[in-house]
Amino acid sequence: MIRTLLAFPGRCHHAVACLALIFLLSPAALKAQNGNIVPGTTERDSVMMRTTFYFSLGNGEWIERSDYPKSGWLVRWAGANPDARIVIRGWADASGRAVLNDTLSLRRARTVRNYLVRKGIAAERIAYAGAGVDTEAESPEKARRAEVQGIIRLALADAPEVRAETEPVPVEQEAEAGKVAPPVPAKEITVAEQPEQVVKITPETASSSPRYLAVKTNLAAWAGTIMNLAADVQVSEHFSVELPVLWCPWYVSDKHAVKTFTIQPEARYWLSKPGAGHFFGVHAHVGWYSVKWNRDRYQDTSRPLLGAGISYGYLLPFNEHWAGEFTLGAGYANMRYDTYYNIDNGARIDTRTKNYWGITRIGLSVVYRFNLKK
Repeated sequence: MIRTLLAFPGRCHHAVACLALIFLLSPAALKAQNGNIVPGTTERDSVMMRTTFYFSLGNGEWIERSDYPKSGWLVRWAGANPDARIVIRGWADASGRAVLNDTLSLRRARTVRNYLVRKGIAAERIAYAGAGVDTEAESPEKARRAEVQGIIRLALADAPEVRAETEPVPVEQEAEAGKVAPPVPAKEITVAEQPEQVVKITPETASSSPRYLAVKTNLAAWAGTIMNLAADVQVSEHFSVELPVLWCPWYVSDKHAVKTFTIQPEARYWLSKPGAGHFFGVHAHVGWYSVKWNRDRYQDTSRPLLGAGISYGYLLPFNEHWAGEFTLGAGYANMRYDTYYNIDNGARIDTRTKNYWGITRIGLSVVYRFNLKK
């Protein structure tokens, strides 16, 4: 054998090149390059279903609300065809850096895959990968997508019919024995095909994202030497509840000390979904305080500071877990406090009441988001 190869070096080089090409195009090589095997169709495969999910600019974390009905149909089709493989390819538009677009395209494909797995579709049936930027798309909106194919492997001449859930798709077989059945035309999933079977979409059945839960800290409060921590948890499709705790324990000297403890719960309505984009909030505030400054000391009475306000905010995701949040709120606060001479056992001077209207919340927060199943 060695002599044969030495005698035909040209042919050997061609043979090595062919073997290398076959390896690079093999599923194992694709897995090594992309981290996910994306099987292609062969002469024995038939694409039974195709559908596309479109994403907004920068979104790779959740299925858009406009595609909720389509996601329900996809789950029903996959459940009705347990032998079908599902292949998902994500795409991005040309905006942004190439490396980020490659990652974003993979995240879009993974988001659709994770949705199917949460709905009971076996993970081993699903292959996904990011295809990067689609330079040939009609528009950036069309480029930001995840393409889904349902693939059935057909037997030879006696292959049984495979039916989609929404409409029978016949498998035409060759009359001559031993020939491979031709591919079945792909069927695009749409809700309009059978309006009577449209599934009602609810946050529990159609949302592709996990329940939003986050912890955060407000850098603006830290700039004022106020230690703080907050938790934000989703309670419905568009609502979440945040509970910040702020604490200032500073003792500078006998003449200067600032000690406060405040909680400021807020109910938030998110325009898109909890943990993404714009939101409006209604908050309350309750605070206890004791402040010493030069001649006087100010101490809350048996009733703490009370008030309420409204706010607007925006959350900007940095990656799968980290995000930044901006919040600005205004409202009312009422304080009733005693004034003392700032000495040991100093006498009370008087009791005062103050009504405040103005800024009640400023937030520039760093947010860590958990991925919890609903």
